[in-house]
Amino acid sequence: MDSPWDEGHDTTTAFEDLREAEWTKMSEEFTNTGYREGITAGKEASVQEGFNTGFADVGAPLGRDLGLIRGKSSALLSFLLSATSTVLGVSDEEKETLVAEAREIASQLGNIRYSDIEPRDLEAEQHAREHLEAEGQAMEVNEDLEQKKQLESVEDMLSRMSAGENVEGPGRPTMEDVLRLRVRLQALSLHLGFRIDLC
Repeated sequence: MDSPWDEGHDTTTAFEDLREAEWTKMSEEFTNTGYREGITAGKEASVQEGFNTGFADVGAPLGRDLGLIRGKSSALLSFLLSATSTVLGVSDEEKETLVAEAREIASQLGNIRYSDIEPRDLEAEQHAREHLEAEGQAMEVNEDLEQKKQLESVEDMLSRMSAGENVEGPGRPTMEDVLRLRVRLQALSLHLGFRIDLC
């Protein structure tokens, strides 16, 4: 093997070769690092943009609307419980019916979880699935989310149990259920002479 100290060896050429090899190695490392950082920055920007859009356009308005309707149903129930039949201008039996309706609406609204009514982003799910399949990977399951779903499933089962028997209920509430409860609350408030804006 030639050494730079051997007599017939051209040290200038050896130095140039070494410099070229070092430059190539450094260039490749910087290119790879830049590529990785670019991918990471792109993903972070996309995730942040997706979060901002999801929060502003879906999450916050949906949570706000559900909170408002829950609050208004609780206020109406509280009013009915504290008002006398005479103040309401109804019989005692009719007051009991109104209180039962308000209690039922408030109870059903109280059982609704955000996860019951959040819309699924099917386009994003399909995109992620295609991307992972192209790389030969399976979709990962978020362990925290999976544990939460399992716990909610147990809670649902326990809530349907009655006298030791498992009574099959209609399943988890949906956005359509929220809309029906909103209509019922609106009808109840109009019956009492209130105009409650539920939009």
